Parts: sequence; C-alpha cells; structure tokens
Amino acid sequence: MLNRLFVFVLLAAATAPAVAVDPETARKIHKDATPSLVAVQYTYEGELGRRELVGAGVVVSEDGLIMTSISITPLSLPDEQMKSFKVLIPGDDQTEIDAEFLGRDERSNVAFVRVKKDSAEKEKAFERLKPIKFEDSPVGIGDEIVSIGLLGKTAAYQSYFTTALVSANLRGEIKHILATDSLGSVGSPVFNTKGQAIGWVHMQLGQQTFLNDNDPQSVIQSLYIAPRTFVPTKEFSRSLAEPPTPGKPLSLPWMGVAQMGGLKKEVAEFFGLKNKAAVQVGDVIAGTPADKAGLKAGNIIVALDGKELERGDVPDEAAAILSRQIRWRKPGDTVTLSVITEPNKPPTEIKMSLSERPKQENQAKRFYAEDLGFTAREIVFDDTYRRKLPAETKGVVIALVKRASAAQSGKLQDGDLVTRMNQTAITDVEQFKQAYQDFRKEKAKEAVVLEVVRQGQDEIIRIEPPR
Repeated sequence: MLNRLFVFVLLAAATAPAVAVDPETARKIHKDATPSLVAVQYTYEGELGRRELVGAGVVVSEDGLIMTSISITPLSLPDEQMKSFKVLIPGDDQTEIDAEFLGRDERSNVAFVRVKKDSAEKEKAFERLKPIKFEDSPVGIGDEIVSIGLLGKTAAYQSYFTTALVSANLRGEIKHILATDSLGSVGSPVFNTKGQAIGWVHMQLGQQTFLNDNDPQSVIQSLYIAPRTFVPTKEFSRSLAEPPTPGKPLSLPWMGVAQMGGLKKEVAEFFGLKNKAAVQVGDVIAGTPADKAGLKAGNIIVALDGKELERGDVPDEAAAILSRQIRWRKPGDTVTLSVITEPNKPPTEIKMSLSERPKQENQAKRFYAEDLGFTAREIVFDDTYRRKLPAETKGVVIALVKRASAAQSGKLQDGDLVTRMNQTAITDVEQFKQAYQDFRKEKAKEAVVLEVVRQGQDEIIRIEPPR
C-alpha cells in the first residue's frame, strides 16, 4: 500500500492546483485548532542507552486523553523501556505535565496517553487546552481541506497550517485520502472549510516522526517532503471511543490463520470469482479456532458474516481488509466465514469462536546481559511457528546483540534460540537470568558457552568476557 501511495503522491504533485482558502476561514481554523495540539515526550531507557523522544499529539477529550501516532511509540519497543511520559504545551511559557502511557492500538495505528492533573498548577495549565471532536464527515474530489501541524523543538513546537484539495479516495486495509498538496506533519488534524475535524495525518513512509531532532534541517523536513495522505475519522473513531487500559496490552482476537492472500486473476476466474473480492487461506495453525472450525489451507473466503468481502485497489488488499475487520472483533466473538472449497460449488458456512491473539515480542519478558552486550527474551508463539518447533519448546530467544560487544565478537546473532548455557538446559527467561547471574558472579573471567538453534542447525557460541 505504501509503495503505491508514493506513485499517487508523485502524480498528484505534478498536477497540483493552487488552493485559495478564504484567509479569514484559515485564520479561524488555525486559531481554534492550535490549543488542541501538544507534544508528547517520553524517555527511552534500554540496551542502547537513554534518549528523550518527542512527537505530535492531539487532545481528544475533556479528561486529558491525547492521541498520537503509533510510530512515536513503535511496536518494536517494549512497554517497560518507555518511561517518564510528559505532555508539553507549546507557548512562550512552555509547560510540562506528567502523563500516563495507556497503550497502542495497532488496529488504527494510534497510541494514547492521559495527562495527570495532580496539582492546581497543572489543572490550570491543562485548562488552556481544547479537545478536538473528530467527525465522520465525508469529502469529495476537489473539496478544500486544511491541516494544522507542529514544527519541531528548535522552532518551539509552533503550529502551522497548510491547504490542499482532495485528489483521490484510496481503498485498502486502512482507507486513505490523497491530497493535491502538502499536509501537516505526522499527527496533524485535518479540517474541512467548515472547521470540522474530518481526519488525521497518519504515519507514512519517508516522514519525520520525532520533533526533537537537534539538526535544524529536521525542523522543516516535514515542509520539504510533506505528507500527502490522511486517514478519515471513520478509520480511527472506534479507537477514540475505546482507548487502551494502562499496563494491559490491547486484547485482540485471532483466528489462527497465519497466511492469507488475494486471488490472482487466473485463480479467480477458475473459481468463478472474476471481479469479486476473495481471500485464499495459506496456512491454518493446528489447535486454533480456524482449525477446530474446519477451515483448510487453500479454502477461499468470499464473505464475512453474510457480507461480501471489501475490495481494495489491488487483489492482495482484500486479505488485509479482512484481517483488520477480524481485529476489530473481541476474543470470544463468533464469526461466520463463507468458504468455497471447490470450483462450481456454493460456499460453505464455517462458524468459529475467536480466541485471544498470542503474546507478541514487545510483550515478552527480557533480560539484558550488560557485561557481554546481549538481550534474551522469553519465547513467544511466532518464534516456534516460524521455526516449525513444538509450542512447548523451552529456552530463550536473543532479542538484541549490541554492536562492538563481546557477544558480537563471539558471533551471537539476533534471533538465536538458546537451549543450553554452560551445559545447563534453559527453560525460560527467569531461569536463564538467574543461572547467568550466578555464573558471572562466581566465574566473572570465564567464557559463557551457549548452545543455540540457528536456521534449524545447532551451533555452539563461546563468548569471552571483556578484559
């Protein structure tokens, strides 16, 4: 989807007409929207050091709920490594308010924090802010739109506005609206000329996400290479209504289908599905809801709960759209898939009760062996599935090997599955941590010997401690 958007953007840029929003209207939208824009700051503390990161946020409720892009808090970062969240209120007397990280919602690629109004001073500071009410108001080709963004730290997080026309409505897993001209930076709200907030500039390839880069060039990077698409309110409104709960990752449903794809033209014609959206099942995982319900590899899904599947702009997007529709359900919900198993036969109805998605890598417990420069984490479902190993496999997975470390010199690699250390079997990350610390305490100058599985082969890794 992102690669195709680059093509659309280049085509639109070549023919972008001038936009002339009435100056009074532009000033009013800018004035009304600016008190809704804040900077969200937190401290990353992990194996790679400590660093402050800042991104754009939008106040979306009276009680201090703030939405930001999921790219500000990437899924690759464990929650425990993101600390000391603050909301920065731009202005001459820039104010900081402590905030709590609520979590990410990958269904719409947003994240949320909530301010802590734990003093009269902070309560007064927050009263200066004005929540934005996003509205599901469709726009058509040629409609004028305005977006309000934030400049970077070296420009004091000043707000700025841009104008454009709607150029195209793009289908896909998440629907996008293409503009003829530049939009505000990632995290900017988008308005129609009535002043209604109709969308939001989402994360997109090639865009500057963070606002606190000390390089002066980065301050205006979002102006040189500005976003050209935004997401309409309908695509994230459910996330606003049901934000995550602090300390508890969002519980997402799961069918147990690891691979799905859209039908190629020849396959669609063979099954009598020409010009229809359909999804072919690639792999059904044993013991999952899909397996128990009787779904098989090669089956073709043509409807969800009695409704035909949605089309994307290309066939493969039908699978992504279906996956996202499933993700918006809840664990325990029952769904009905209409499935074709053979050509020229009517669809079969398959009902299944969705289970909870298995734990993800960013939720796994971790241990950092600082002296040797590597991080081990607990095994999650994806680790055993990719390696075609039994679900009950014991050990730990190497999540990170620090550059120029003793672990790198010893040829340890990211993704190695550690099964034994110094001839002792490894069961889980807690046992590995204890065994490692006990060994280093007793024999600080001796090498650590790890038995690992790498690409299906057993390897012996010897790591000499730094001297």
